[in-house]
Amino acid sequence: MEIEESGDYIALQGDFEVLSSAFYNGGYRHARRIINLHVPPAFDADAFLYFESFLRAKGLRPEETVGMMTAVPMTDAQIIRVEDVSAIITAGISTATSSTVNIILAIDERLSQSAMANLLIVATEAKTAAFYDLDLRDHRGDLFTGDATDAVAVATSASVGDDESVFAGKATELGMRVYEVVRAGVKDALLSYNHALEVDRPILKRLEERGISLREMVDTALELYVPVEGEEEDMAELSRRLESMLKRETEDTNIALLLAAAMHADEEEIRKGRAGSAGEEDAASIVADELIGMDIAEYIGGKRALFNFFYYDTRKPGILSRLGVFMDDAIGGLIAGCMSKMLQDRKV
Repeated sequence: MEIEESGDYIALQGDFEVLSSAFYNGGYRHARRIINLHVPPAFDADAFLYFESFLRAKGLRPEETVGMMTAVPMTDAQIIRVEDVSAIITAGISTATSSTVNIILAIDERLSQSAMANLLIVATEAKTAAFYDLDLRDHRGDLFTGDATDAVAVATSASVGDDESVFAGKATELGMRVYEVVRAGVKDALLSYNHALEVDRPILKRLEERGISLREMVDTALELYVPVEGEEEDMAELSRRLESMLKRETEDTNIALLLAAAMHADEEEIRKGRAGSAGEEDAASIVADELIGMDIAEYIGGKRALFNFFYYDTRKPGILSRLGVFMDDAIGGLIAGCMSKMLQDRKV
């Protein structure tokens, strides 16, 4: 099996059996090529007609071809070879509900159909793990795992030996090799295509991805602000200063980790039911959320910020009224600490 690279497509060429979820000639079949074809970003034409037009232009036989398509440039594709496993991976995510991940696996040994199905499962697990590594979430905060256009193909050479491997799950050496190749390849492909995407992107960015914007935090903080009698306040300037302080304080690793801990507690412990029945709502027996909020507030603004935290926590203005068990207290603590510090600094 050989890999052909072009500006418009990448193809696996050879003589092989293939099992795939590809849109063109998917399922189990004998094939001589698997093609991942690049299409324009705003592509909305008939996929089958478009692909067959490409095949005719190249003089290729449709019945011998398995096809995938992606808007990801071929320059961002990852081609990885580890022992008897070769992988061709393109991956791009534009929003929390729009992505395309195409994975072509070439295995240099004979596999039974069930073993090939094992590897489809393994590759999908590895793709999901790559999304987890990058903390990619949908608009509900759930782990993003892909969408309807993703495709995986497993090809095994028809000319390699006579004995078929029956098992290829993750617990086998081959399965683990595929898992590691795909996990690393999908992550590298996403980072190559989405240059703004980083493993260690700022906590403010991760909050924004979950619908918690800096603007809303500023508005929530100022909703309960009462100026000192006799002092006129420039609210636009106050808003600007608070926004600047929120940016600065969230750059502190300790604050970022406390906020991340609150996100994890809401998304993985409370929402998934791991906290038991007490986590179904903000039960009085759960005080860990208040402890995180208090720690954030006091770390930023000192003891005075604790009183400010309780002020926001009891009234829950703005965005605090719709956040989860832990995040309302974590964001409340962040707001309280920054407001206390900003107003104290003004008096100094």
